[in-house]
Amino acid sequence: MLHKILGLPYASLAQEVRTMNNCQPNRTAPVSGCAVRNEPQATLPFVRRPLALLAALAVTSGAALAQPQDPTMLSLEELMGIEISSAAKRPQRLLDAATAIYAIGSEEIRRSGATSLPELLRTVPGVQVSRIDGSRYAVSIRGFSSRYSGKLLILQDGRTLYSPLFSGTYWEAQDVLLEDVERIEVIRGSGGTLWGANAVNGVINIITRQARDTQGTFVEAKGGSLERGVALRHGMALDNGGHARAYAKIDRHNPLETTTGDKAHDAWEQQRAGFRVDLAPSASDRFTVQGDAYEAQSQQRVLLMPGPTVPASFVPDTAVSRGANVLVRWQRDLGPRESWQLQAYADHTQQADVVQQHRIDTLDIEWQHRLPLTASQDLTWGLGVRSVRQQLDGGFTVSMIPDQHNHMLYSAFVQDEIQLREDVHLTLGTKLEHNGYTGMEVQPSARLQWRATPTDNVWAAASRSVATPSMATTATFGHFGTQSIPGLGDAVIGVRGNPDIRSEVMNSFELGYRGQFGPRFNLDAAAFYNQYDHLVSREVSAPIFVPYPVIPFLLDNQVEGKTYGFEMAGNWQVLPSWRLHGSYSWLKMDLKAKPGGTGLVAFGAADHSPEHMVKLHSLHQLAHNLELDASLNFSSKLIFSSPLTGALEVPGYTRLDLRLGWRPSPNLEVNLIGRNLLKDRHPEFLADDVRANEVPRSVLLQAKWKF
Repeated sequence: MLHKILGLPYASLAQEVRTMNNCQPNRTAPVSGCAVRNEPQATLPFVRRPLALLAALAVTSGAALAQPQDPTMLSLEELMGIEISSAAKRPQRLLDAATAIYAIGSEEIRRSGATSLPELLRTVPGVQVSRIDGSRYAVSIRGFSSRYSGKLLILQDGRTLYSPLFSGTYWEAQDVLLEDVERIEVIRGSGGTLWGANAVNGVINIITRQARDTQGTFVEAKGGSLERGVALRHGMALDNGGHARAYAKIDRHNPLETTTGDKAHDAWEQQRAGFRVDLAPSASDRFTVQGDAYEAQSQQRVLLMPGPTVPASFVPDTAVSRGANVLVRWQRDLGPRESWQLQAYADHTQQADVVQQHRIDTLDIEWQHRLPLTASQDLTWGLGVRSVRQQLDGGFTVSMIPDQHNHMLYSAFVQDEIQLREDVHLTLGTKLEHNGYTGMEVQPSARLQWRATPTDNVWAAASRSVATPSMATTATFGHFGTQSIPGLGDAVIGVRGNPDIRSEVMNSFELGYRGQFGPRFNLDAAAFYNQYDHLVSREVSAPIFVPYPVIPFLLDNQVEGKTYGFEMAGNWQVLPSWRLHGSYSWLKMDLKAKPGGTGLVAFGAADHSPEHMVKLHSLHQLAHNLELDASLNFSSKLIFSSPLTGALEVPGYTRLDLRLGWRPSPNLEVNLIGRNLLKDRHPEFLADDVRANEVPRSVLLQAKWKF
């Protein structure tokens, strides 16, 4: 019956099934597939019969269709044994990590239906992803969500994407060809001991594939109601065992919608290209050279106040972002437990809009060495230096005094992993950093792990992390509105940076469990209690005259408090063809003013992060070449308050995304993706400097071809 519904000759269908049954999956990588067959592939004529695709779904519950197993999907045992590197800066199994970490493998990336990094991160337990407008997002972990989210460190292949100018990440300028991503490792909680300042509440590490794993040509085309684009990548073998690849991609995004259903002014487009070369001149040496260049144009309604007598308003504008980077890495293996790595990268970014234009040039060099001290003790240590040149040319709305700054960062870290007993491990370490704003910062940690059984891991951790100041907190000179003051008339509301501001400090305490319950279920749970001090606040000062009246909000460290909560995530292999992944996150933030302070948190107030998040993902293999995947996300309400607008609420929302994937051959994939299917549109976040818009229902058709 199936061959009739699909419009495929029975003999061709039988050949497809036999080939899939004989195909042996490769389990050495997080995602792998079957070898490409040499015989011609039969083409399912869905292009001529679009209704047949829907009809095919009906046979999945019939007795005539056996339950298939996706050969590219890891079993739950293999999922717990996936190799990660962000938790200890060395390869280790996910099950053995003494931290709250989640790894998105390339198969999960493929089946997510996501076409951008922030949308992909929606699938990760405990990660808040809120869309602001067509290109801007607020991404955070364990609170303090804002457009820039300065307490979350983002990395790609060891290169930081964190902006040292505005203390955060410009998501509108961050992109990657998702087909080339090996995995994304997300640490929930402190990562300062290994990764340094600003890895306070979490680390997101994007790890791309080696060039040898992306050989041949890959073409992607997509189009739909909200976005369209094309991508091309080609990989080739070099002499002496080396490999290389190059890619280019173009994306166009239509605008979102306003509260009235009209088209918003937030369309954006991006052009990006890059390369990677991997060389192995000897059995112990590996060299990598890679780089990217991009240009993006992002429409926005940005807050502009041209002068003291002109009211502030959101005006239509287009921000232009450009950047380029190159990274070089040399790795050498000295033995089974000893290796070293030398890495250097240069990064240039610039952005211009009607409010300001800035540029940042970064040069970073890092050395890392791992060696055994005893039979039961491994030491990892490293040194680093980073030079940052940054300049901002602004106007009355925002400027910085001085308008440029050359910043040097010197760092060293050490981490000692000690096996106390066969089933107990202790990890001690610290990071030392010297920056030009606050001098020396120390970020120690201690992690204890107990392997209760071969499949059960209990861990506890205590750590200290810091978020260091930037030009945005030390040199800002901005104005964002007016307010009528008795005796003064209309006074300008301003923000002033503080050159004496201190680093924000977090002391974190965590307890976690990770375990496997038979071949069909696993569980990952973590509870945390974080104490914060010296949080950046906005303190109202006495009016000044320059010569117009100004009520300045001085940035200071007058907020302290605590956050606590827990996260639970699990995988359930319901059937060989059907897997469910679910998670629940609960967060409570209790922030208060220090004596004499106002209690106004400058970046990421308590109510900007949801108290409850629920995520449920279903991966269903309907047939050997047909997949149906669903994502259901719930986020509780947010409240935004300001001196000018008062309190504004973003209601909680439930979002449903569906993906129907058809793979007529191992090298061809067609996806039909629907997003935000439960409502016409909904808001997700508000921002101070750009007008937020609502996310509409959308549909996307995507095709991927490898040859």
